[in-house]
Amino acid sequence: AMAGFALLMFSRLSIDDSPKAVLAAAATAQSADADLLKAALALPTAFPAKEAGYITAIIRHYHTVDCIFRAHLLGIPHKYSSPNPAEPATLSELQQRVGEIDAWYVDYASKLDERDLGEVLNVKFTDGQEQPLRRSDILLHVSQHGTGHRGQVSLFIKLCGIEPPPDRITNYLRSVPSGMP
Repeated sequence: AMAGFALLMFSRLSIDDSPKAVLAAAATAQSADADLLKAALALPTAFPAKEAGYITAIIRHYHTVDCIFRAHLLGIPHKYSSPNPAEPATLSELQQRVGEIDAWYVDYASKLDERDLGEVLNVKFTDGQEQPLRRSDILLHVSQHGTGHRGQVSLFIKLCGIEPPPDRITNYLRSVPSGMP
């Protein structure tokens, strides 16, 4: 819990006011999602159906949350009444959908400045609760939410005897020539 608090405090001190940091978080998620979905799609067909179903449900959940918060950022309604939609999706379908929304977040983050990041939006959650959030809060939530769920999926992949891809911002930053997007 203390590490989470420290991360939150760090994020409020640096990510809130740094368009480059927000962009790096979005680009890291894009890279990590692509690697994770590639690994999930490469799982052996003998992988237990129950666990494979969990992998798909987890990815579908965090993708849905990304869609919900994109709508909040754009100030438009979304179609979701739950962050856990009932409609089925395959990993191949999710690979395409996740790739598209990740590209949207990278493009969106690339166009923001400090003033934009500090703008407060009134967000209504699927449970009916409302909360004012800054754009930076939303982008940080989306980034951290996906990271947590990629960790869950990585555990299932590891249980299959396959080493999951790394999911660290340092790996992403190492892959870009300038060290930042």
